[in-house]
Amino acid sequence: MERSTNELFVISGGAKAGRGGPSGNKSATRQLSKIVSLVNQKAIQWIQSRAEEVFAQVDDSLFMMAEKAHQQDEQDQLFQAIRAIRVEQSNLIDGFCDGVEERFHHPRNDSPGEDAELDLRSASMGLSLVNNDDLEQQVAIRSMVANIRRDHAEPIAALSLRLDTLLPEKIYDENLPLGPAAICAAFADALDDVEISLRARMTVLKKFELHLANRLVELYEDCNRLLIEQGVLPHIQDPLRELKRQAEGKAPSASAQPQAPVPGGEPGVPGPGAADMAAAGFAEDMSQGFAPGQAPGFAGQSPGFAGQAPGFSSGAAPGNAGGAPSGFGGGASAGYTAAQPGMAGYPNSGAGSAGSYSGGPGLAPAGAGVPAMATPTLLQQLGQFQMSMPAHTGATGQLVNVTELLQQSLVQSKQSASLHELDSEVIRLVDMLFSFMLEDRNLAEPIKVQLIRMQLPMLKLAVADKAFFSKGGHPARRLLNELADAAIGWQPGENYLNDPLYREVCTIVEAVLAEYDRDEKIFVRLLESFRQFSARERKRAEVMERRTVDEAQGTARVEASKARVAAVFDALTAERKLPKIVHEWLNRVWSSVLFRACLKEGTDSTAWRQHVLTARDLIWSVVAPMPESSVKMRRLLPVLKKRLEAGAQSLSLSAGDRQRLMGGLDILYRERQKLGERVESERERRTRERLVQELRREADSVVSIPASELTATAVVEEPVPETQVLNESRELPAEQKALPAVEEIQQVVTKAASANAEDLKPLPKDDNHWQQTYHLKDSWFLLRRAEKLPVRCRLAAIISDLDQFMFVNRQGAKVGVYSRLELAHALRDEELLPLEQGPLFERALEYVVGNCGESKIAISV
Repeated sequence: MERSTNELFVISGGAKAGRGGPSGNKSATRQLSKIVSLVNQKAIQWIQSRAEEVFAQVDDSLFMMAEKAHQQDEQDQLFQAIRAIRVEQSNLIDGFCDGVEERFHHPRNDSPGEDAELDLRSASMGLSLVNNDDLEQQVAIRSMVANIRRDHAEPIAALSLRLDTLLPEKIYDENLPLGPAAICAAFADALDDVEISLRARMTVLKKFELHLANRLVELYEDCNRLLIEQGVLPHIQDPLRELKRQAEGKAPSASAQPQAPVPGGEPGVPGPGAADMAAAGFAEDMSQGFAPGQAPGFAGQSPGFAGQAPGFSSGAAPGNAGGAPSGFGGGASAGYTAAQPGMAGYPNSGAGSAGSYSGGPGLAPAGAGVPAMATPTLLQQLGQFQMSMPAHTGATGQLVNVTELLQQSLVQSKQSASLHELDSEVIRLVDMLFSFMLEDRNLAEPIKVQLIRMQLPMLKLAVADKAFFSKGGHPARRLLNELADAAIGWQPGENYLNDPLYREVCTIVEAVLAEYDRDEKIFVRLLESFRQFSARERKRAEVMERRTVDEAQGTARVEASKARVAAVFDALTAERKLPKIVHEWLNRVWSSVLFRACLKEGTDSTAWRQHVLTARDLIWSVVAPMPESSVKMRRLLPVLKKRLEAGAQSLSLSAGDRQRLMGGLDILYRERQKLGERVESERERRTRERLVQELRREADSVVSIPASELTATAVVEEPVPETQVLNESRELPAEQKALPAVEEIQQVVTKAASANAEDLKPLPKDDNHWQQTYHLKDSWFLLRRAEKLPVRCRLAAIISDLDQFMFVNRQGAKVGVYSRLELAHALRDEELLPLEQGPLFERALEYVVGNCGESKIAISV
């Protein structure tokens, strides 16, 4: 902060912290003071939360940009940016937060100054000091920092002064650890580690500006408030603002009289038409069953209280001795009495109990001799209640107590009436329907809050048409079902009010409340509009889900194939010393041949088994004892070389490599053949010598040994089919470790590819949860994990290669992966709770049919 700016502030309270030690001694491990640590923690928490919101918006924006891209290269770059940011999101946020925290330990000037200006001038002159992409990013950051400093100069200056008393270095606006330049620089440094296109990078910076940089004033105010609570410069005043405030205080303020709030305005804020509404007559207001405006006689009283709809007074009407209610219930939010389902005092018949009726104004029970309210009159009252429902964005939904509203309306108008039996039954059924919806765990609370607001329109439909519950194809029912079905996997985020689906649901509900009177075409129009929106959202989610599933399946198949090939070689080469040329054949050539066969055709194919058998024969051919195996070797080698040559050619190895590899094997086999011949010749020589010695001891004369006994008889071998040569048994002597059979290798391969579920007890095949795992495709679940918020997810893919079940969220992003055993245990432990299947309205009707007993209203589920 410049000196001239410092002079604008008068500081009182607090003390300047001592700056111990040399000013140039900076240590990376310097401990922050307790107060600075509190500020640091609050800042990091705020920044981390906003950063997560930024990347959520970035993901949506990049996807929309990719969908609208006209060129394939541009679309590929955007999808690559989406993947890169998703993979690096955690590191980006951590690096961003670490950069901000590091500036608390070592404040530095991150403001773009002379260097950046030089870069701009150099670029404009055609010099190459700065890359054009980097230059565009610098310009965006400079503009961002300048706007923040211009709009929030006062809280930045106050925070600089307060931190200056706590940190060893001199703190001013340019090196403020939480200054706009520092935060923008920390984010830019973290973003530099991700390789994405310039367009995607500028989109990230734009979302950063909208959802974090422009809201930094919240962080500054919170940090200043925290420092004031800790007694750090609690009184900082701007003399110029104080003089301006004093000058305004001396000006005449004839219009400063307090005005009562009016309907539609906030408490304490005057609205249009307040005087006119205060002069309205009570009798005229009551002509429609309840007062649409502020009733006279309530001087100084606001027309309702916080959260209450306009025109509903919270006090007693004139002439109602004993505090008889004149409005729609004191304490009722949104201008009407609301109650949770199952709340005590909910009437069953809609007309109260006969024993409590005193003969005065109000809703009388059936059979009390009071004329029943005509259906058009009841619909008019319900329409008035409907128009009075304000927008509700609370955390939990609330049902409308229609009976209480009718009671209060009649009391206000000093009238009495009862309800037809069928109308009472309809009110009770609709209340039960929406009570079920309110408890349905399929939907997140914000969505249920909106859907519950359709209680009155649905009640009007059912009152006007008593066959409404038996019309399965009614557009209103289909609309409610479509809204609930589209939102089954919706998860509210921190900024869910701006979520496209939530905004669309709110728009639909508001349109129903505002436009529906008697014409049911409004439901047809809204249903068609919402279906178009859902189709776009579903298409977008399907694209991302398909990419996620394909990527997961491809990765799983590759990893499974690698594991299976490794298992084959481990089983064949364990505890064996093989020649170098054989290792080269196995690792360079045959591992690729097996990998490709496993990836394309699977381990149950004939090609895979033949390749495994070829690898086994190759190893046998170099470890089998000679000359005992010489006959089998002569039959095997031509076929083996032919298969090895074909495998090398299938990999497109060069002719020189193939010749070298085959030549190495030929040399090895010739050496083994010579070794076998030498061993056999030595054995024959020793046999002859032993025979001669025995004959000499037994006879006086030497008997010549027939040549036929000393030489082996030539055997003419007939050619053997190639398949028989490959499949015939070739065992090793007992003193050598036997090579596993192909069936044994297949068992090892299967175990290598299966998921390793540690510490899980195997379940019997007839276990209910084990059986469920075979019938869950495309089902929705509520995933509940320790120390994490519940997540709604869907079983999108079953990867049979690795026995994996992959779950995705509504956007198509991967949420979790389970093996079959892990999934069965998750269902048993209720870590995964299956959500109800079927349309919401029909499931609610099933609940009503099971709980209401006999009903005179026709109900069709």
